[in-house]
Amino acid sequence: MLHFFGGPDYLFGISEISPRHWVSATQGMMKMSYRFSSTDRAAPSRLGQSPWRRSQLPESLGTCFSDSLTFEDGLAVTYSSFNPNFDLVEVGSFEGERALTVAIALSGQSSSTGMDGQRYDFIGGHSTVATYGSLRGERCYPAKQAIRQLRLVAKAPLLQRYGLEYLLLDNAKDLSANHLFCGKHGAATQRLADSLVHLHDQAGGLLDIHIAALGLLSEQIRPLAPAPTPVEDKIRAKDQDLMLSARDILMSQFDRQLTVGYLCATLSTNEFKLKQGFRKVFGTSPYRMLTDIRMAKARELLESGMYVSTVAYKVGFQHLSSFSAAFEKYYGRNPKSLRQAK
Repeated sequence: MLHFFGGPDYLFGISEISPRHWVSATQGMMKMSYRFSSTDRAAPSRLGQSPWRRSQLPESLGTCFSDSLTFEDGLAVTYSSFNPNFDLVEVGSFEGERALTVAIALSGQSSSTGMDGQRYDFIGGHSTVATYGSLRGERCYPAKQAIRQLRLVAKAPLLQRYGLEYLLLDNAKDLSANHLFCGKHGAATQRLADSLVHLHDQAGGLLDIHIAALGLLSEQIRPLAPAPTPVEDKIRAKDQDLMLSARDILMSQFDRQLTVGYLCATLSTNEFKLKQGFRKVFGTSPYRMLTDIRMAKARELLESGMYVSTVAYKVGFQHLSSFSAAFEKYYGRNPKSLRQAK
């Protein structure tokens, strides 16, 4: 299996080497190169007991193979390793739904040239992110060079599921390749790529491979996220005073059956404004702040030696079981153990 343009995977294989495939090269020097296209395609086969499917070129051309996996959520991952004896020139085309492709060049160098004359190089230590729907051109693999790549293809449903559909919006009606990024990748990308290759080499499980592939995809597209919409951070002095008054109620009446509705009625405001104001002023919600206040007071009372049932009542819980569950969830230990330790 070879790849074309950072786009979909072409499952090319060669049954025999015909003279029509050998051509002379440029710059006044005779150099043997091998051209192949979709007419040379061979069906991929299962790689042992692993979930990967391999497409491999004849040994006479060198050690050249690609292993691929496709997940049901619309994500495909391919690991390719080429060390050709001759220069390989892949001629191909593709027509389909627009998708996002991430190409991670692990070692070596290859290049692609489109019908429009644009050339893109895939160099070890660099990554390319692009969208495509229609591809036509050729890809070159130099001889006597270890060329290893990881390629992720994410279709529209997967991107929509994670709120990433904006990546396909540019030139959505134009099916040609649209490059979003091409440059050296960082240490985080390299670590994630190495982890995915390790799972491939060690026949890792599908779940681990899927998680690693999604992590690599996330790392590569994070810099492409649109700038956050500016949010008005300032809050009017009157509204800030309102939030401070709400906090005072929580701190002084935490032993009562407080609700957001009660706070709104007492302060003559509405639920949306109260919750939004709490987030802006305190960075939390009224319910969370009330829980923090109650749990802090409960711990103080328990450490003083007070009975658990009494503490539960004093911090606003009607049922001991509810208090015990809330306390253990908050502190990771039950209130009785804290009192006994004291």
